[in-house]
Amino acid sequence: MPVSALRRLAPAVLMLLTVPLGGCGGGGGDGATHREPVVTSTPTVLRTQDLRFPLSAYDRSEADQEQLGLAQQMLISRCMARYGFTFRAPSGLGGAPHGQAGARRYGVSDAQTAARYGYAPPPRPRAAGRPPSQPELSESGTLALHGAADLRPEDVPKSQQEAERRTGDVKVNGRAIPIGGCLRESYLKLYAPTPDSVDLLFVFELTAEAETRSREDSRVRAAFGTWAACMKESGFSVSNPAEVPEQLGLDEAELSSPRAVTAAKADVACKQRVNLVGVTYAVESAYQRQLIDEHAETLELVRKQGDERLRLAASLVGE
Repeated sequence: MPVSALRRLAPAVLMLLTVPLGGCGGGGGDGATHREPVVTSTPTVLRTQDLRFPLSAYDRSEADQEQLGLAQQMLISRCMARYGFTFRAPSGLGGAPHGQAGARRYGVSDAQTAARYGYAPPPRPRAAGRPPSQPELSESGTLALHGAADLRPEDVPKSQQEAERRTGDVKVNGRAIPIGGCLRESYLKLYAPTPDSVDLLFVFELTAEAETRSREDSRVRAAFGTWAACMKESGFSVSNPAEVPEQLGLDEAELSSPRAVTAAKADVACKQRVNLVGVTYAVESAYQRQLIDEHAETLELVRKQGDERLRLAASLVGE
């Protein structure tokens, strides 16, 4: 599960996605052998921060994600109020700063960052101020928020329509709580109102599938091999650009050590010499286009349902 892909999801969704959906669509992986797609052009590129992939067309902007997060907070608060609790959901997990989500997609690839931090992530800017404190919930409040602790994924409604047909046996303050609690209710109302709602992770799964296919592609394997030979010339025996710290035996405290900085500088130089980022990006993009063609109908639903979701979010936040 690439971190870069996860960070494109709204933070509040990540926090609240506690039980997987079983809705329409389920990703592209089926274990089959796939043909290597044609690559018509390969850019010469090193930094990965600003790369745009074909599946990026289905991403939502930061403003859209913020709107969705606010709408979900409102739905949670309203649900909790039904059971007598004043509750404001936290604003989310706060993903990567703008432009940094893909900074390590193919390992370290920025010469200045490598020279300064080695393989350690650069420090993130501190958020202004502190988030408002949330009063600790009572046991019954926690139950209303999360639902019963012993719920199994197969017992949880997969759509809001299904949830409205089922009544949970767990009560708080004399009222039955939604199966899965207010967190699940807010998620279903916003992201899965009907049984034909496409799984929120569908595009992420396609992105991960394209990444997996590309790593087995002969052109990427050749680029990795040439890069590894270059690294060997610099005294580092490694084979995977995304796993260099682990392959060098660097623990967390050593990621910005002199040895790590030396390796990272060589790593970036070798990537530049063999155009590893350009080759891998071109091949992965080709696999994404292949998957877009394979799942065109479902992806059209993704776009349509995303627009409907934003209209609902705007109506909630505007109230």
